[in-house]
Amino acid sequence: MLRVLGLDLGTEAVYRLMLEHPSWGVDRLAEALDTDRPTVARALDTLADLALLRSTQTGDASGALRLVPPRAGLGALLERRQNELARTQLEIDASRAAVADLLSDYAALGRDPRDGVVERFRGAEAVRRLQTDLTGRTQGELLALAPTTVSGGGPWEIDVPLHLDLLARGARIRLLHLDSTAGTPERRRAVRQLTQAGAEIRTLPSLPLHLRIADGTSAALPLDPDEPDRGAVLLREPGALTGLRALFTHLWEQAAPLPDAAPLPDAAPEHGAADAYSPQERALLRFLAEGLTDEAAARRLGISLRSERRMISGLSERFGAHSRFQLGLQAARSGLV
Repeated sequence: MLRVLGLDLGTEAVYRLMLEHPSWGVDRLAEALDTDRPTVARALDTLADLALLRSTQTGDASGALRLVPPRAGLGALLERRQNELARTQLEIDASRAAVADLLSDYAALGRDPRDGVVERFRGAEAVRRLQTDLTGRTQGELLALAPTTVSGGGPWEIDVPLHLDLLARGARIRLLHLDSTAGTPERRRAVRQLTQAGAEIRTLPSLPLHLRIADGTSAALPLDPDEPDRGAVLLREPGALTGLRALFTHLWEQAAPLPDAAPLPDAAPEHGAADAYSPQERALLRFLAEGLTDEAAARRLGISLRSERRMISGLSERFGAHSRFQLGLQAARSGLV
């Protein structure tokens, strides 16, 4: 128990026995502990080194060994040990700071000090200015993922006049957005206007995030895909641009050509047939099966929460489902998810 103070088991045993029998000498202590005289002598030397034992001398003869009272002796030893541990902790803290500085210097090796490779913009107005500037400076090609409505009022909306001007200057525009058959008449008119001016447009039932890539040299995307209006990041790093362009190409190849704007049929066939549902409805069923909340599903589809819940209500009525769980289960049984 006293090892932390420097007393091994043998020394502690001698110390405890001497507390009980302070008048015993070395031979008596060795006999009581069933050990030899040198072992007891080494223990006494250790106790003396720890200032727990002192010798007294009287006149012409060597005095007996006398223990320092435990409260004073062990208390001083404990305080000394605490001071040693405190100094050790200070040394550890200083070493930790030195290691952190070394790691920081190591991480900085090879870092390009040039500014402008990555820029961050905070707030909807800053995002809107970034989009306008990025689009206006495009010379050859603009690629865009536009999950929200074309004229939704947000900073990521497609600015139709600006894009028409870009097309008039001979630039190529490729735009991926959500299925226009679920959009408003204003949205469909804007898409048709861009298409007639030469923009290439395809649709998907859902898109992962907003994205603009200008001339393969600059890309803008949200700081947070779930709250795109709060901020954006502008990248000019070739490695990141290669990955983002690969993402766009992958989605473009999966997307459907822009369908002719036509009203949805009033009556739908049996719910077991996959072609009875729009791509957006099938995407919503898949999101429900994956456990997404209404808010998350609406963001992924680029529609309002009210529209998403109206779609769920309509799908539940067609399936005869009374809960989201039943709706997901029946959609899975029908092979729609």
